[in-house]
Amino acid sequence: MINDNNTYELEEMKQQMLLLKKKLEQQKIVNEKMLRSAMKKKLYGLNRKVRVIFIVGILVAIWAPGYFTLVGFTPLFCAATALMLLFSAFKTFQYHRKLWRLNLSESNLIELAKELTLLRTRYKNWDKFAWCMIIPWGAWMAYEATKIFGEELVWYIGGSAIGLIIGGLIGTRMNNNIIRRTDELLEQIEEYRNQK
Repeated sequence: MINDNNTYELEEMKQQMLLLKKKLEQQKIVNEKMLRSAMKKKLYGLNRKVRVIFIVGILVAIWAPGYFTLVGFTPLFCAATALMLLFSAFKTFQYHRKLWRLNLSESNLIELAKELTLLRTRYKNWDKFAWCMIIPWGAWMAYEATKIFGEELVWYIGGSAIGLIIGGLIGTRMNNNIIRRTDELLEQIEEYRNQK
């Protein structure tokens, strides 16, 4: 009789353990789905902003050389301006290409973390690279402007400097925003890994 009771209790405990295991597995699946859903929203927001930046970059690459040509800058300067802007837009596209194609519902979080880390590193280093293009370009623009504007040069250089400062602030803010978003996504992935 005692042996039957022990067997019955043991079977009941096994059933309860199996039930608890199933509940824990379901909880993990729910947590992963919630995490992926939150990350999908952040990644979508990040990708949407970058697509806008890319499109604006292409439009400016088309508009700026035409403007500089009308003002009287040399064709070589206009071509260099277009190339610099197209190069920047292409680099933005290249940095985000894999993230745009990544299906977050099916992808491996380790792969996503690797791509986000690479993206973060690229954006951290981009400002150094950008200044290496902007400083010579700005000096070249100032040199050509001295030939074109004569006495009105001060106004043109002043307006250009204000535009450069505003553009630099907007670009830096967007760059920092992208780095912050990647940090948030990486933090969420790390939290999920620690829970497992």
